[in-house]
Amino acid sequence: MKKALCLAGIIGVLAAAGWPAGQGGQDISSTQAFRMHDQPDTYLIDVRTVAEYVYVGHPEMAHNIPLVFWDERNLQTVANESFVEDFRARFKLGDTLILICRSGRRSAHARRMLRRAGFQKVFNVKEGFEGKKDQSGHRTIDGWKNEDLPYTYQLDPALLHRPIK
Repeated sequence: MKKALCLAGIIGVLAAAGWPAGQGGQDISSTQAFRMHDQPDTYLIDVRTVAEYVYVGHPEMAHNIPLVFWDERNLQTVANESFVEDFRARFKLGDTLILICRSGRRSAHARRMLRRAGFQKVFNVKEGFEGKKDQSGHRTIDGWKNEDLPYTYQLDPALLHRPIK
């Protein structure tokens, strides 16, 4: 048990120092993401919809590039067809990108897309912004918000999604 905790600590320190993990990224905790975000050429990107980013809150330093958009006419999500291009317009292939969504699922999918597109260091916040569900179905376990990491409802124009098309 002590060896496992020590190894986990070493991996966390290496990740915090910006060391790329195998295959250029891995699942990391919210706390690891927070420690990593201020390294040079490292960015936190929230891939949730604009509405989630605005109304549920977001990490203070998180850019917003939605993986999907909400289509109010058809009451469903639609893919952001320029998702990869939006990243290429804003970041370099060698930048360290930390992706976050509500629970880690969309950001894991986004990580795979960006890796296929040539981005080398892409990490996924495994429990997302809101965390996992408790026995009552509420998202109260882990996650950026539940770990009391800095988040806001304020909008910084430099971090907001700006479609390239």
